[in-house]
Amino acid sequence: MLARVCCLISFLLFVPTPAFADHGPVTVDGDYHNGTVTTVIEASGSNDAASGPTVDVSSPSGGVHCEWVENSTQLEDGYLDLGWGVSGGHWYDVKCSDGNVYLSIFVPPAANNIPPQVALTTSLAQRAVNQLQLPVPDVHVNPSGDALVGLAEWFWTDPAQWRSLSQRTQAGPVWARVTATPMSTTWNPGNGSPPVTCSGPGTPYDRSVSASSQRSDCTFTYTRSSAEQPQVGAGANDRFFTVTVTTTWSVSWVGSGGAGGTLPAMSRSRSFPLRVEERQAVVTGGSG
Repeated sequence: MLARVCCLISFLLFVPTPAFADHGPVTVDGDYHNGTVTTVIEASGSNDAASGPTVDVSSPSGGVHCEWVENSTQLEDGYLDLGWGVSGGHWYDVKCSDGNVYLSIFVPPAANNIPPQVALTTSLAQRAVNQLQLPVPDVHVNPSGDALVGLAEWFWTDPAQWRSLSQRTQAGPVWARVTATPMSTTWNPGNGSPPVTCSGPGTPYDRSVSASSQRSDCTFTYTRSSAEQPQVGAGANDRFFTVTVTTTWSVSWVGSGGAGGTLPAMSRSRSFPLRVEERQAVVTGGSG
């Protein structure tokens, strides 16, 4: 009796690498300049079938003729090492007369097992592309106007941006889910001092609460004004430090068939001008 059940797992042999996956139907890569993670899924494979025994099977509907080519023993052993399939079953590449090619279809073990007569529809031959856009940091500071020499300037990004972003992409039976998670923010004060790195988005300053009762690990105290910076506007006081905040993201992905991997850390940055002024002493006294 023919085996009627097959598990369609359209994956080439894949070993995750720390950069990106490019050896199977799933490709995940990052545009590190624009902060975009791109997922591409090819549910159909190439026309290069692995050498091995072949069995001709015609679909019971549509008159499509398919040739099932058993994968090499080395490739099948590789799948077992990855935990795919079970011993005694076989993997096949399928080339059909309608032009479609399906790679690595598993047929489980059974008595007198041969490739089943199943209709492989063109819905399996699909390509899907998705892009996950990492947000540019939304910046907040306190004092909200000019910074003052000797007074801690609070930095923080919008807490609503501090969350994991996830996106699922699927084509036919093949799917992948990409997850990006913010890890840290780094603030370059723009005056030549070392950057300040914070484990989170920073703490929003609450103007309804006294300054002495608030704490943040995302602050910087300027020791000199920006008065000696180049003038960039019409006013004589249009002299600023350029502050840059960078949010660093970790990016990983998982997919059907147990595939997965990670990308190198990605980042998004925003720069803004900050004028730093000297405190002015106020002297009061009577005449006489």
